[in-house]
This record gives sequence, C-alpha cells and structure tokens, in this order.
Amino acid sequence: MNRKTIWALMALLCILALNACKESIDESSRYVYKERTIADYLTTHEQFTDYVEIMKETPLSDYSSTSVYQRLTAYGYFTCFAPTNDAISIYMDSLTQKGLIEQPCWDSIPEGELKDSLRRVIVLSSILDGTETKTIYHSWDLPRENEEFLTPTMSDRKLSVHYSRLSHDSIYIDRVCPISLKNRDIETQNGLIHEMGYVINPSDETLGSLMFRWRNDPSSGYSVMGKLLTACNLIDTLRRTRDEVYEVLRVTGVIDRVPIMWGEATDTYPTPEHRKLGYTLFAETDQFWADALGKDVVDITVEDVAEWLEDQGYYPDAASKGQYTKENNIVNLFVTYHLLPMRIPADRLVIHYNEKGYNYQTSMAPTIPVWAYYTTMGRRRLLELFESRESNGVFLNRFPELNNAIHGNYHEVSCDEDKKGIYVNTTADVNVLKLVNGMVYPITEPLVYTENTANCFARMRLRYNVLDFLPEMINNDLRGYKSIGFANDEIHPYFNDVTINSKETRFAYLCGRGSGWPNYQGDELNIQGIYDVTFRVPPVPRTGTYEIRMGVSTESSWRGICQVYFGTDPTNPVPSGIPVDMALGGQKRNLNGTIYESNVGWEPDTDDDDYNAEVDKRMRNNGFMKGPEYFSETPGGGDTGRTLEKATRRIIVRQHMDAGKTYYLRFKSVQDVIWKQLFINYLEWCPKEVYDNPIEPEDIW
Repeated sequence: MNRKTIWALMALLCILALNACKESIDESSRYVYKERTIADYLTTHEQFTDYVEIMKETPLSDYSSTSVYQRLTAYGYFTCFAPTNDAISIYMDSLTQKGLIEQPCWDSIPEGELKDSLRRVIVLSSILDGTETKTIYHSWDLPRENEEFLTPTMSDRKLSVHYSRLSHDSIYIDRVCPISLKNRDIETQNGLIHEMGYVINPSDETLGSLMFRWRNDPSSGYSVMGKLLTACNLIDTLRRTRDEVYEVLRVTGVIDRVPIMWGEATDTYPTPEHRKLGYTLFAETDQFWADALGKDVVDITVEDVAEWLEDQGYYPDAASKGQYTKENNIVNLFVTYHLLPMRIPADRLVIHYNEKGYNYQTSMAPTIPVWAYYTTMGRRRLLELFESRESNGVFLNRFPELNNAIHGNYHEVSCDEDKKGIYVNTTADVNVLKLVNGMVYPITEPLVYTENTANCFARMRLRYNVLDFLPEMINNDLRGYKSIGFANDEIHPYFNDVTINSKETRFAYLCGRGSGWPNYQGDELNIQGIYDVTFRVPPVPRTGTYEIRMGVSTESSWRGICQVYFGTDPTNPVPSGIPVDMALGGQKRNLNGTIYESNVGWEPDTDDDDYNAEVDKRMRNNGFMKGPEYFSETPGGGDTGRTLEKATRRIIVRQHMDAGKTYYLRFKSVQDVIWKQLFINYLEWCPKEVYDNPIEPEDIW
C-alpha cells in the first residue's frame, strides 16, 4: 500500500470518527439562497429586522458614505455573523447594566459618538469581507481552536474560534458568541450567513491601557506585570495601535499601488491597507509572583521584584536601585525581555509550511523542529520560539540535542533540564489575552536572558527568515497571506528596520505558498529597480567571529547582481566581498534565459559521505554552500534544499562581531537594468566554533 493510499484511509477514518461524535442537528431549515444577496435574506427574515435597520445607518468607514447594507447588496465574498433581534436586545441589556446607556432601547440613545460607536460594534464587527481573496467561512472551514480568522472584520478586528468540549458542532466566536446550531451556512449570491445568539463585541482595549488598569487589580492575574510595565514607563508605548499618517496617505491615494516588473513586463501590486503597531507579552502570572515572593499579590511592589531578581543573581551587571526607565536597570532588563514589537496570534507563534516531512495542507502534528528568533524590545536580545514533535507545544528558548547526523532525522534526542525552555500555554483554559494591539501569554516560570541562554545561542547556527526582522509583516497580517508592494521611503517609510536608500527601489513581498518555490517557508522579499536597501539585523549573542550566509534561489532568470555592505554605521557600511551574482546556481547560470555552466563545484550527493564532504569543502572555498536539508521545495516532498542545485547558500560576510552592537546589511544593485531582482529569503548567522569545528563539522540541516 503506497503512502497516498494510507493517508487517504487515515483521512477517511478521521472524518467518520468526527461524524460519529456529532450531535443530530435539525438541518431542515438550512437552505441555499444563491439567487439573492445577504441583504435580501436578512431583510426578508423577521429575526433580523433590528440588525438590518442598524446596518442601513452604518457607513462602511469614516471615509465613505456608502452604508454596510448597500455593500451587502453588491458582489462580494462576505461572511456575515448576523445577530438576531434577541441577541441585540441581550447586548443592550448588558450595556444598561454596565451604566453605558440609560435604557436598553436603541431609539432612546441620542445621535452622537456613542450611538455611532455602538453601530460599528454591532455591524462592522459581524462581517468579514473576503472579496479580495474570494474567501468565505463555512462552519466546517473555520479556524482551529483559539486560532484567528485570516480575514479581519469590517472594523479591522481579528476574531477567533472556540469549540465546546461537549460537541464540536457548538461553535463560539471570541469565546462567548454562539453560532446557531440550526441556522448556519446559509449560502447567498454574495456570501454566507451564520445566525448569532449574541453580538460580537471585540475588545478595543490596548495592551498598555489594560495593563495600566490591571496594575491595581489582583483579580486580573497580571497585576504585578502591570506594575512593572508602569514603572518602566512602557504603558504609552503599548497603547499605540497604528500609524495615522499612513492611514491618511493610503485613503487619499498618495500610497496606492507599486509597479513590479517581471522581466520587461510591468504589473502593479497593492500596498498594505494599514500600518498597525503590535506587541506580544509573555507574562509571569500573579500566582507565580505570590509563590516566588511569599507575599499576597496586593502587597507585592516593584521594589520586591527588583530585590528578588538581584537575589536570584539575574542580570548581575545591571543597576538595581531606582530609575526603572533606564535600559540598564534590572527591572527594565527583565520586563523588556518579555516583550516583542509584534502581535503574534497563537497559531503563528511558529510558522509551519515546508520543513522536511511537513505538508501544510495535510499535516497536523509537527515533523522536525520549527523556530523563529526575534529581537526583543528594550536592550536588543534574542528570544526563540520553538516547537518540535517531542516538545508537545511551543516553548521559549528551548535548546534540545537534535539527531542532526548526515543520515539522522533531525528530531529531538534529549533536552537538558536547564535548556528545556518555558512552555507557552495557548489553550482556552488559561488567561490568554487577545487585544486590539497585542497578545498576552501566561508563563509560570521566570523568563530571563541568562548567561546560559546567551551561550546556547552562541553555539548554534541561527537561521532567520528575513521576515523575522520585520515586525510590520506580522502586525499587518501580510506574511503568508498575499503578495504586496511597499511605497518608497520618500513618500512614507513602512518598516522601522529597513531603509530604502534610493527612490528607484521597488520593494515587494511575494507569497509563494502553494507555488512550488524552493524557498524556506515559501515566501521572499523581491526588490527591483536600481535598488539600494539597508536592513538593521538582529544582535549576535556573544562576541566572536561569525559567518553570514544568504540563501538564494536561482529559480528565476531575472535575478540580478548586488554588492553587499556590512557594519555598524547604517549610512556607510563597509563593502563585503565581491558582488553576489544571484543568477549563479550550483550547476548553471541562468542569464536572461540563456544557460551557462556554473563553476561553484556543486555535485549531487552520492552514497560516499567522504566524497560528499569534499564537494562541500570545494563549494565553501568558492564562497558557496549547498542548501539545507531542512526544507523541501514541495511541502512534504523529498526535494530538499540540499538536493537542489538552484537553492544554494552564499557566504557574504565573515568577520568579528561584538555583542551589544547594532549591525546593518546593505544591498545595492551594480546593474542599470531596472527589472533585475534582489532575492532575499533567509539569512544565517553561524559562529566560528560551528562552521570551523575540527571535531564536529557543521551539520547539513
């Protein structure tokens, strides 16, 4: 029996098992309404009369006079979570009990800011517009437990899904809003309707405002962290939600579409709708602090935490007294290491796509380890998010021993107690906070950047998808979603850590998921024109000699030639080596469709490991390496980076680097052809003790 047959049988068994567990639901009133629109359906069904009237009064945005009702009479791909009259009545009662309105009656609320705000909550939060991606969400196509929809609401909020433990058919949006068991999946001409038993009301709370409010609320579970963030003067930073200047430029059309060239043909890509700001906080719970300090949570002070950190021997070189806002203060160093400048939902803590043995369309459990290395806020330090089959979840700073031999499987062999990391609990049973500009994940052990942590990072090859450098890609849901272009810095910068040095630069993100590209995690930055761009890169964990490699796919005949610069001065980094020819693969050079023989020394692996090592050595002498065994061109396939002559690595920098210093990589075109491409997918930082180890050579993974 072949593998495809086995997988098909397993899938069938899973479907039968799920069906056996489902409740018997009356489906007699479910029907297709494809000849009419969502607006037509809602208008002709009495349970939605209040919702329809409010929809007619609600504009699509502050910049549009078109009502939401009018939009739902037109073409599109909408998923409408429509609250009934009873659901709206329950919501109005809750507002009365909270003292926000005097009477639970819509007509009793005077026109003004409050009524406009309630309209936006009831209507804009209930509709997902998937027209651009042609996406609607049936009940059987919803995200998994605690995961967010890729498509935001019309109010630009992200909703999540939760399932009852008693029945998978009992589905809730944002934990408390039930989808009707009887009236769901109603298909119309322009989308889908799910009847709702409660108004979806996503929180408008920011991470900063919530933590400031909770600093005096021990029932919150995070009051100590609230006190620490307040003492470090981080609350205002954590209140920020988006770049309002960008909003105006985008709405007025100043920032619109970006020209991208495929050879000599020009296409245009849309720019991101927003430039949102976001944050992720890994926070010790109040229970942790009560146990660690032996005090009631109400009585714990910032000074208590500072003294405890000092007693534990954490951050021995830090200032321990007062001035918590200073970067070198012990509390500041502690708190900022818990913060990432990006909002990472639970299902994106690590990115699964084409790691060896994994197929993003069929796989559920991890195969080989997946990780991301991010730079924290405050003093710039590395924080790892890691998941493997053996870890049973995502961990912070986990450093296991891997079976990384030439013929190994790259699975965990063991993990020392002091390297096991901290478990990130994302289940519905714990207080994971999903805020407009942030995520909060509870942890039950202290998260500290210790000497041991730095040493572990310094003894390993660090492979980054270049998008890990760019928080804006995650904050604006651009990664793994769709291809998109970015306006020139002269109009308005989009990235904090990228400088576009010439107005001739055309900067785009290409999402290649499902396209069979030989790229790590399936995507890339594709930069064109007479380009000149500078990246601020992550810090090195320890002072020493490092090698920087650049993964290059020669899949396209439009790859260009660039000069690489590197150094601590962003305006004047030093040239590093000779220009990089990105059309040069392992066996051939693809120049505008004409094929030339390559001279880099690549040969396919043989059964002779010693000979393969000689080929690797020959390639290194030419500044090249084979691609890693880690990822596959085809998700789940056997065509790994190492087997592909078109997926090589280039050694672009080898030099001494200092921990604590900030470094920059600059890429500048050495051609005058505007459609030649700078391809950036992944970069590796490799310490000398790994790449030049006489006892244990660097692994092929």
